[in-house]
Amino acid sequence: MKRRFMTAAATSVLLLALAGCTAAETTPAETTTPTVEATTTATTAMFAASNGDCDAMAATLRDVESANPDLIDPELSAVCDGDTLTISSNSIPDYFYIATTPGSPKVSEVTMTIPVNPTVADEPTAVPLLGALGVAVDGVPIYGPTEGTGGDVKSLAGALSECGSHSGPTDFHMHWFGYADGVDCLYDADEVETGESLVIGWAADGYPIMSGVVCSDDACGETVQLTSSWQLTNESLFATDTWAAHSYVEGSGDLDECNGRVDSDGQYRYYSTTTFPYFVGCYYGDVAEDALGGNNAVNPGGEAGGMPGMGG
Repeated sequence: MKRRFMTAAATSVLLLALAGCTAAETTPAETTTPTVEATTTATTAMFAASNGDCDAMAATLRDVESANPDLIDPELSAVCDGDTLTISSNSIPDYFYIATTPGSPKVSEVTMTIPVNPTVADEPTAVPLLGALGVAVDGVPIYGPTEGTGGDVKSLAGALSECGSHSGPTDFHMHWFGYADGVDCLYDADEVETGESLVIGWAADGYPIMSGVVCSDDACGETVQLTSSWQLTNESLFATDTWAAHSYVEGSGDLDECNGRVDSDGQYRYYSTTTFPYFVGCYYGDVAEDALGGNNAVNPGGEAGGMPGMGG
């Protein structure tokens, strides 16, 4: 497993290069707070990420090292300051870069300041159509399911590497959690397939984003891939408006509208899925207006990415 580091209360974000790609406009989002009960099925005995301890949260971030001699070295820091954790990165991956679009990863500064004790929102809020919604444990920005076309990122064949990431005009970023045998990604396939509790990153509201491949029981005799409760209900819109193409169908999958759940330890976590929305369907917690900063930051109410409608 790639190395991680712990701070001691101190030290320690593809858009395809399509001409004319612009951010989608804001659309109203009518939402209700997801009702989620603690689950004891498809669980993991010990969870790798929880809230409440800043040093422990910071310790999930990597001690990044270069895996690409032709790129600038990755930089990542995590700083605890009272009730907040600030993650800063230059967006360069610490795994081998596979080119799928023109250009290569370039330095793009991103910062994210999250609460150590996140607050459940009165109503969940929409994630950006374009731009970061969180940061991975190696400092790479995490994006939502939308591409510059407005359609689903998976509607563009070859747009992403097997790792679920690519290089865009603004930064290198992830759209979904990919892994494959013999491929250097955020985590290796053998790590993921054990069902071990793996932290992919942190969302802007302060809740962790986890691998959706989990143990089906405490003995981990079998593993399962958690499923999204968003369903493709209008396939004709998949390549042009992925949010309108999908509807949230409560109880149809393992996770809530935001693509998360309350685990057996009482803590809320997002989980990666192989279908829309891949990482986060909405922010379960409150997001500060200045939570995200950097070259492609999109905060609640911001104009850079717009806010997709939710529900069905």
